[in-house]
Amino acid sequence: MKKYVYEIRNVDCAQCAKHLETAISRIKGFENVSYNFATMKLTFETDRTDDFFPDLKRAVYNSEPDAQIIHDNAQHRAHRKIFTVDLILFLVGAIIGFIGFLVPMPVTAKIVLISVGVVFLLFKTAYKAGVQLFKNKTIGENFLVTIAVLGTYGLGLFNTIVEEGYEALGEGIEECLMVIILYSIGKMLEASVLASSRKSISNLMEIQPDFAMLVHGDHEHKVPPQDVKVGSIIKVRPGERVPLDGIVKSGSASVDTSHITGESLPVSVSQKSKILAGTILLDGVLEIETTSVYQESAVARIMDLIDNANDKKSKTETFINKFAKWYTIAVIALAVVVFFGSWAFGLPLTQGIYYALILLFISCPCAFAISVPLAYFSALGRASKNGILIKGSNYLDISAKLKKIIFDKTGTLTTGQFVVKDIITLDTKYSTQDILKFAALGEQNSIHPIARAIQHRAHSVKLESVSDFVENSGKGVSYTYKGDVVFVGNISRDSTDDLTSIQVMINEKPVGKILLADSLKENSVEVCDYLKKQNVKLAMLSGDNNQVTAHVAHALGIDEYKSGLTPEQKYALLEEDLKNEKANEYIAFVGDGINDAPSLSRADLGISMGLSGSPATVEASDIVVVDDDPGKIKDLHKLSKFTRGIVWTNIIFALVTKIVIIVLELCGIFSEGMLVAVFADVGVTLLAILNSLRLLKYNFGKKRVKKEKIVTVN
Repeated sequence: MKKYVYEIRNVDCAQCAKHLETAISRIKGFENVSYNFATMKLTFETDRTDDFFPDLKRAVYNSEPDAQIIHDNAQHRAHRKIFTVDLILFLVGAIIGFIGFLVPMPVTAKIVLISVGVVFLLFKTAYKAGVQLFKNKTIGENFLVTIAVLGTYGLGLFNTIVEEGYEALGEGIEECLMVIILYSIGKMLEASVLASSRKSISNLMEIQPDFAMLVHGDHEHKVPPQDVKVGSIIKVRPGERVPLDGIVKSGSASVDTSHITGESLPVSVSQKSKILAGTILLDGVLEIETTSVYQESAVARIMDLIDNANDKKSKTETFINKFAKWYTIAVIALAVVVFFGSWAFGLPLTQGIYYALILLFISCPCAFAISVPLAYFSALGRASKNGILIKGSNYLDISAKLKKIIFDKTGTLTTGQFVVKDIITLDTKYSTQDILKFAALGEQNSIHPIARAIQHRAHSVKLESVSDFVENSGKGVSYTYKGDVVFVGNISRDSTDDLTSIQVMINEKPVGKILLADSLKENSVEVCDYLKKQNVKLAMLSGDNNQVTAHVAHALGIDEYKSGLTPEQKYALLEEDLKNEKANEYIAFVGDGINDAPSLSRADLGISMGLSGSPATVEASDIVVVDDDPGKIKDLHKLSKFTRGIVWTNIIFALVTKIVIIVLELCGIFSEGMLVAVFADVGVTLLAILNSLRLLKYNFGKKRVKKEKIVTVN
């Protein structure tokens, strides 16, 4: 099946969005239909080969007559017109209504003006209510508000005629006018806040490059990034986004990687530096040789992960969708009970109707249905800004409830790259610089990690040609230099410093050794300290020998570790842990290599280190840390807990507020009950939305980088 994504605008409420999703899911051949109200994105899968768009359009417009399916930028701009039909209807209705409300005039004229104002203000809501009721057989917010407003209008007329006579008739419908005006203002504010939040979220994710400047000899021309092939040369100037992943061929510059990795400080790049698509050039001019097509670039993979995040909703979101449906039905049933109960207890019939109408107005579940998905999506956007790509809100929920995290070692907690830590001479005839030179001469053509470390340390040493070069795999290399036979190799562990030792021998006599080590990543210690304080159990599974693994585990304070493991053995140990986990206790696996893919896929939460790594690893994981920084796991855990707090605060606040107002209304505490009901609906929704938007500004704080610790790795 092929997946399709459409943007559908002008869907007024979250309940309407759910009705829209239901209507589209009924189309023949459509499966896995999901509409995200926060992002206005509709996704579905189908294997239909015919033109299904007319069916889609019919279902959308039958459910939401004002909905707009966006196809191009022209439509997008047209939607942003200031004077929309909604605003015109509101202004006309409010002005006419207020003239009747405020200006002294005959009673008949007053009634006519207020009534006309109500018609204009209620027109769109009533029209939508009719469409949804008769075409989709659904009762939503529009229907409830229409009944409540018309009921209030009728009661106003009836009560005034019965109690005060025709002369006071205009005053009876004034409450109805104020209710629909306040409701309309609230909905426009709600729409404005939602639009602002959507813009903020889209800004967080605005990393797609507009073009690539392709270089052919002395000529340059703009092309879409999708048209650039691997191995092409592109030029990037200050202020432009790097369109594709590549390696810098010429030039040096500072680049802003914040939208990709979350790193706030500029990063310097020069010739042979790797550079990711989506980063912004701050100065200098770079020529870059592309290493991937656009579809496989970092920016494309990030956008794909973000787009697909909507498909995997958290349990809380799923619960709220079901709850909202039954909540509305329950309140409607309660309104009926209140009406008959008031009549049974001898209250005036009009009083029972009034209480029932108030309950109908309060019953709209928008406060839950909007704020909860908006909170999750804001968190996903904020995480992506910090270089943490989360494939669904369900994984955000799981990360907040982790009981154990299992780490791979090399490349995850350690850098996996050797560095020269010490050079020791064993013969006074030779200096440490001589020992380094002998080692560099032997390793100058090797790509072994140890050789690269020696080459890096000896970058300023002038290397001469040697003869009789012989490489003995697994043992070392030998060559002849100025008549002497030099041997570099015999990798072993130095017992004194617990570092990896490389021997240098001349004419079979040891003359020196070079000590190398791997190091912990900058924030490995910090993240382990934090997780232990959060009562998250830590374990480490490694393919390295026991001495090395134990050394790393001790440096990080990890008590549970195993060494010398194959990928299959890691998977089996993880499987055993998963079988023993309790309900609502989750286990995460963190790894970076393709051999970690099975464990990443099997864990409750798979976290891969590095978007530039193996595509299989990224595909198998649920969360991707773009820049390989283990400290981002701490950020992820804190953000997930904060998000969970925001979500449940919104749910409890909205539910308690509505219940309290319902009880107070039934007790007759409020004299203007319908106006208070407007706050219980629109006001509570606005406050919940604003609370959710705090996630867009969530501050991860500055990481305190600990002093690098040294560990040994073979």
